[in-house]
Amino acid sequence: MNFNKMIQDIHSEPLQTLVSTARCEESIPLKIYTSETDALDPSMRQGMSSNFPRLGDVLEIQGPPASGKSHLLYLLMIICIIPTTYASTSLGGWGKVTILYDTGATFDLARFKQLLTSHLTTALKNKDSNDIQILVKRSLQNLHIFRPSSSIQLAATLFRLTSYHQINLPDSEIGILAIDSMSAFCWADRFTAEQLRATPTSRMNESHNPLKHVIVALQQFHHTHKPLIVFTNWGLTPEVIEDERGLSSYRQHLNPPPALFPAVEVSATSEHSFASALRLTFHITLSMAKVPQFPVDLSFTDASSQRSSATRQITGIIRSARSSQASRITFNIEADHMDLPIVLS
Repeated sequence: MNFNKMIQDIHSEPLQTLVSTARCEESIPLKIYTSETDALDPSMRQGMSSNFPRLGDVLEIQGPPASGKSHLLYLLMIICIIPTTYASTSLGGWGKVTILYDTGATFDLARFKQLLTSHLTTALKNKDSNDIQILVKRSLQNLHIFRPSSSIQLAATLFRLTSYHQINLPDSEIGILAIDSMSAFCWADRFTAEQLRATPTSRMNESHNPLKHVIVALQQFHHTHKPLIVFTNWGLTPEVIEDERGLSSYRQHLNPPPALFPAVEVSATSEHSFASALRLTFHITLSMAKVPQFPVDLSFTDASSQRSSATRQITGIIRSARSSQASRITFNIEADHMDLPIVLS
């Protein structure tokens, strides 16, 4: 009997994967409830919590420009990096590291800090402003930002993220891996693909698709570390109007798609193989906020002042692999504050 052959046939995984899987199963959902939701009876609130993101999940936020994608991502990142408690007060945070890939170079640190400060001030109403600033500074140390300028750079940094974690964050757990936006290099990647197709000696295959390498790198890191993966995506072509409220879904323009719901079936004749696509847990589709109409006799100065102080109400649809029913999501974005989303049936 060849014992070496038997040992080679035994499936093995790193200890890191086992530990991450155990943490994932015991992790708490990302708590994004408002006071209205907290007013519900405990049994109903517990049932709703099972339909919110937790470690190991994959969340896609899709929508047109100015629909609140980045702001919603900021909120998720804030809840991830703030502590669970502070001075015996529950903050509802994870106290974990967030890795952000700012592919479009659009991350606004001043705006993020403003929302973080507002969030902590609301949660710690009786605390001194100095305590708030200390907590803000401590929380921001959990935020690590990378700015790749191409899909190849994005894939390379993702492949090296495990080493970065071991060297720079040996005592910390990565709670969220965020990409804003997954579509940033869409047109450059398509141009590259078209150039390869036009080359007579080139054989077009999946290895020529830069996005394919990004997906593989994401899948590998997700397998070993089980973070909550969140990425934003453009909404280019509306697919269907959901109802009379004008809430739309959008066709997936990325090829191959970064993530798919487990139930999605892909034709065997498709140009790309989707075997390595991430399993999508949640998909949030946001609609463009309504622009207020100003009177024709309003001066430019007054219009600018009203616009800067105006509240933007964002609505959308959240779909989950754990439920067959879609739910509405709504939240407000103000000049110096952002409400926690309300998820409705």
